[in-house]
Amino acid sequence: MSAATIVATLFAAGAVSWVLRVTPIALLPTARLPAPARRLLDHAAPAAIAAMVGAGIAGGSALPDLGPRLPVLLGAVVAAVIAWRRRGLVLPVVAGLAVAVALTVL
Repeated sequence: MSAATIVATLFAAGAVSWVLRVTPIALLPTARLPAPARRLLDHAAPAAIAAMVGAGIAGGSALPDLGPRLPVLLGAVVAAVIAWRRRGLVLPVVAGLAVAVALTVL
């Protein structure tokens, strides 16, 4: 499989995921949601960060050494710290990915 096919597949999966997440929000305003559903939405960002950390750790478990997993683990730590200090999901994810990519390239 070529690199362009992989990148196109990732972008397509991301677009489908985004549409599936945005459609209910756009069609059903938050004010009309039941109170338990609104409380659950407050935990969406920390849950996404936890899922990324878990996937980074589990994905690296096939590698016996810590060295190859270190960029992902450090990126997850950076994302967790930024998520803890600020609300929102975009900045922690972008910062965590940037750290992981930068450390992988170096």
